[in-house]
Amino acid sequence: MASRSNSVHNTIIVLLTLATAALVAWVIYTGWDFYGTAYGDRPHHEDFRALRPAGFIGHGLGILGTLMVLLLLLYTARKRFKFMSRWGDLRIWLRYHIFLGVAGPILITLHTSFKFNGLVSISYWSMVAVALSGVVGRYLYQQIPRNMLGETMDADEIENRNAEILVELSTNYGLGEKAVTALEYLATGTLSQHSAPTAMLLLPLVNLFLARKLQSFLLGNNIEPDPRALDLCRQWVLQTRRLMLFNQIRDLFHYWHVFHKPFAIIMILIMVVHVAVALMLGYTWQFGGSA
Repeated sequence: MASRSNSVHNTIIVLLTLATAALVAWVIYTGWDFYGTAYGDRPHHEDFRALRPAGFIGHGLGILGTLMVLLLLLYTARKRFKFMSRWGDLRIWLRYHIFLGVAGPILITLHTSFKFNGLVSISYWSMVAVALSGVVGRYLYQQIPRNMLGETMDADEIENRNAEILVELSTNYGLGEKAVTALEYLATGTLSQHSAPTAMLLLPLVNLFLARKLQSFLLGNNIEPDPRALDLCRQWVLQTRRLMLFNQIRDLFHYWHVFHKPFAIIMILIMVVHVAVALMLGYTWQFGGSA
């Protein structure tokens, strides 16, 4: 049932991504000449009334992008409020959060018609900082070991899980002590030669070639590389690498929150002011289409 739900949400996110990509491609194709026109000459361009921030297309993009950014707050609420704790898998919420965090800023950038000035520019650049830091946060989040429920595991839980994996590999696949030593070297040999910050940067690179190395490892130890054996070895290696950098990852994730949250708050506050002022001045979407 959980895998079916996962598949449904993955399909929805793919469809939303394709729809957003199509919209962005259409707007850029339609407005290519307008966006390349100097700011002083834009009022004379034939697409100015539609693509300017107050225009029908430009304003519509701003509304859609703003709604996406505001919907990001639901993920924060889902994590913080107990009454929402049963509202679906937090990992699925995170996937929508990431989609909105990428799509929203792109649409808002098109809404600005690539002109950033005034008070709202602080909100825009705060949004850019939040989006870019979100990429870093996603990377750090992935490096924190989690159980089947998506809950963070501490160092002892990781070690216990690794011990269980070794027992299964030994019992079902005949993994001996010599092979375990070789597997440990495969996991930490390269990273242990570098400082923790450098190892953190190298981690995605060494993980990239892990599948091929594990196949060679199993064949070299006369073990048939069936999917289960490969998966167990992969789990053990990844968790061993993360355990090696556990304290650094945890501290970086803490500092990431310290950086991420203030920019998010600034972004939301100025965005609310911007929207409120626009509404007070009568800039509704319908107005944008006829002005």
